[in-house]
Amino acid sequence: MIKELLGILGILVLLFEIYQCLRRYWLRLLLEQRKKEKRTRKPDVLLPKSEKDCRFCRAEMGKRTEAKREMPESWQTCKGRGGRKKKIQTEGYFCPNISCEYYGITEEAIHALVGYGKHGKQEDIRDFKCQACGKKFTARRNTILYRLKTHSWLIEKILWLMALGVDASALEEVFGVREITIRTWLCRSGMQGKKLHERFIAELTMVHVQLDELWTNVKEGSQDMWLWVATDVKTKLVPVLQVGGRNQEVAFSVVHELKGRLAFGCVPVFSTDGLKHYFYALTAHFGKWVSAEGKKPAWVLLKDFVYSQVIKHQRRRKTVEVERRVLVGEASSYTGRLCQAGLSGRINTSFVERLNLTIRLCISKLIAAPGNRRSSPQN
Repeated sequence: MIKELLGILGILVLLFEIYQCLRRYWLRLLLEQRKKEKRTRKPDVLLPKSEKDCRFCRAEMGKRTEAKREMPESWQTCKGRGGRKKKIQTEGYFCPNISCEYYGITEEAIHALVGYGKHGKQEDIRDFKCQACGKKFTARRNTILYRLKTHSWLIEKILWLMALGVDASALEEVFGVREITIRTWLCRSGMQGKKLHERFIAELTMVHVQLDELWTNVKEGSQDMWLWVATDVKTKLVPVLQVGGRNQEVAFSVVHELKGRLAFGCVPVFSTDGLKHYFYALTAHFGKWVSAEGKKPAWVLLKDFVYSQVIKHQRRRKTVEVERRVLVGEASSYTGRLCQAGLSGRINTSFVERLNLTIRLCISKLIAAPGNRRSSPQN
C-alpha cells in the first residue's frame, strides 16, 4: 500500500514539473509573438515655440534699451582742475557714484581716481578718491571682502577647503570661525563669481554648443537638483551654468542666458540629448517674425539654426543603442559647418559629458553617494 502511494506521488510530481516546463515555454512563445505584433511607436511631432512662450523674453520686451553713454573727456586733459596727482596705478577701478560722469569707466587715462591712503588692522587696504565728484571708496568695494575684518588669506583658505569637501563644522573647530560666518562667505563668493561671469563672458562667437544636465541630490536624496551646463566645443568655454529643476521653465532660462552671451548674429550648431525641453527652448530663441500681406506674423526659424540630438537607449543601466538625428536643418549643413571649424562633424555630446564628469569630481556637493547614483533619463 505504501509503495503504491509513493508511486502515485512520484507520478504527480513528474506531471507538475512537466506542466511548469510547458507553461514557461508557452509564456515565452506568447511574449515573442506580442513583440512581433507590436507596432512601432511613431515619434512625437515637436512644434517650434516662439519668444512669446518664454517669460524671460516677454519681460525684456517691455524694457527700453538704454542709449549708449558717450565717453567723457579725460580728466588729465581738463584744464583749470586741480587736485592730487596720480601716484599709484588705478587701472581696473571705477567711481561707484552713479551720478558721476566717470561712473563705470575703468581706464586709468580717462577716469579721475587717485590714491587716498590705506586703512585696516589685519592688512593694508587701499583707498581711492574720485576727484570729479569727491566720492571716497576702498579697493574692496563690490567684492566678497568688502567690510570684512578677517584676513583675506584665511577666507581664501576656508573657501578652498569647502570646495574640496571639508565640512563647515570641522572648519569651525579648526580655525575658530563660526559656521554661519563661513556660510555667509560662501554665499558672497557665489554672488561675486556670478557678477564676474556676466561681466567677462559676453559677446561670444561660438561654433558648436553642446547642452546637458547633471543630476545631484540634496539632503540625502530628499530633493533632486539638476545642474544645467552649456559649453562650446571649440574654445571649451562654459557660458551658462544654472541650478534648478528639470522642467521647461529652467530650459527657457538656460537658453535665454546663452543667447544673451552670444555676439550679434552668431548662430552656433547645437547638440543635446533627447530631452524635449531643449527643442522648445532653442526654437523659441533662434527665430524671427515674418509677416506677409494680409496675414498675421509667423515665427520662422533662422536659416543658420541647426539642431541635433543624441538619444541613448538603455536597458538595465547599459547603453544598447545610440540614435543620432538632426531635428532642425540638414545633416549636410551640420557636418559641413563643423568640418569647416576643424571638428569631426559627427553628431555627439561627448564634450559636455566630459565636462559634467569634471564638474562632478571637482565639486564635492555634486558627488552622490554610491547607493544614490543615477543617470539622467532620456526623453
